[in-house]
Amino acid sequence: MQPTSLKDNVYRYISHRIDTGELTAGDRVAEQGICTALGVSRTPVREALIQLASDGYLDNEPRKGFRVRGFSRRNAEEVFEIMGPLDGEAAFLACPQMDDEALAQLRFLVGSMDLAIESGLVRRYDEIQRDFHNTYVERCGNERLKTMIAQLSRCFIKQDYGSVDRETARALLQRANDEHKRIVGLFEAGDARGLRTYIRDVHWATENAQYNAW
Repeated sequence: MQPTSLKDNVYRYISHRIDTGELTAGDRVAEQGICTALGVSRTPVREALIQLASDGYLDNEPRKGFRVRGFSRRNAEEVFEIMGPLDGEAAFLACPQMDDEALAQLRFLVGSMDLAIESGLVRRYDEIQRDFHNTYVERCGNERLKTMIAQLSRCFIKQDYGSVDRETARALLQRANDEHKRIVGLFEAGDARGLRTYIRDVHWATENAQYNAW
């Protein structure tokens, strides 16, 4: 295992602040503030900021520095249009590799998402559903595809349900998890083609993109 670099430490520090909502869309990320907080020079901070911009976390504005990227509905729709075919293909390729242990893991994660929904833990739900998708993506056998999906996944810095009431948000999450249950059923049936179509056309339908924009 390669040792963690200073740049990697800075990257994790900033991305964690964004993921947890400490930094939100439009906030400026001050280089000197990061240097002081972590006790590092400007070089690893600058390298981390450039990488974060490349990965979709930040915008690099000329003469203004780095700001947390906002995510419009059209941005989200574009990501959905790309993610659907990629995620569907990953499931298609992974289907023959999903043994009993992997299927049990998917079922466990679906149950955990139900519990998160019942408890109103939206952020926890989001973390679990990422684990759900990663369970089969990691078994697709295509490293380039895995990298592309990981890069797109970084666009979804947080789920935003603040524009709808609590009950509507709960209904939206439950519908999404019902789709996860359908995905599990298709894996259990060994229906690789059905998985690819369902994930592409239903689970990543662009009308759902509005809830990933802010």
